[in-house]
Amino acid sequence: MLTDRPPSIRPRFGYRTAMPAADVPFSRTEHGHYDVRRGAAGYAPIIGAFGALSVTAIVVVFTVPASRSAHSGLYLMLATGLLVVAMLGSLLGAIGLAAIGAEKVPTANLAGSVMYIGVPVGVSVAAILGAFEVLAALFLPASTQLFATIVAAGGAFGVIFVAFAIADSVSLGPADEQEHATWSRTKRWLKDRDEANRWSSIVAAVGVMPILVSTILRFAGVSARPTSVAANMLVGIGIGFTIVGTLASLLRSSHRSDHKQIELRKREAFMTTLAVGFYVALLMVFLP
Repeated sequence: MLTDRPPSIRPRFGYRTAMPAADVPFSRTEHGHYDVRRGAAGYAPIIGAFGALSVTAIVVVFTVPASRSAHSGLYLMLATGLLVVAMLGSLLGAIGLAAIGAEKVPTANLAGSVMYIGVPVGVSVAAILGAFEVLAALFLPASTQLFATIVAAGGAFGVIFVAFAIADSVSLGPADEQEHATWSRTKRWLKDRDEANRWSSIVAAVGVMPILVSTILRFAGVSARPTSVAANMLVGIGIGFTIVGTLASLLRSSHRSDHKQIELRKREAFMTTLAVGFYVALLMVFLP
């Protein structure tokens, strides 16, 4: 009889032998995902190019004679200092991004590492644009407001660039799909793609808010005239942010002996984006 046949040769028409599919809320294979390692490796040479541009601009500042304006010496000092911040931030940012690109396994630790290394990158973009605004105030006073608007726009892009890591963080974690799904349910934050996309927009909006407020105040005439103290403060804070952000990124991606993966924390997301937004707001207040 047909039912007496061995199980290996029984007909399988209309008979399903597969087990029910496990509940996987997010599949990186089916839905696609952003490989943060390849992205970081691709961004590294682009960010490094800002360093080369900053070096060229510094040489130009040192060789082009300044005007006889009473503030020319202070403006040149501020412009040179901001260019140095841009050069340092771009070089450290390129090194940090290249280090992330060299990672072999897309662990959850890389999300925080990318956000931290975004701080020197964002500060570098804002600083180099700020330096051009200072030079415009010295040589092209009529275009000062235009260049200030460019600083605000570039700073806002830097904040959004850093916030992108939040949406991409859900694809990081254990390599196995089922293990990744189980691990995602235990997370305190960003358990699925929708939540990650929503918080990416929220964090970006919060980070851009200081830039927006400072821009409105500047165009309303509420701003401070740059002084030597303010110039040293802008340069010092910029260098501090770049160094701390780079070190935090390297430490965040370090490999633990217990192989534990630490997902992106909410405070890390807000701290990194607000750091860039706060620095751009300072530039908008104290730039000439």
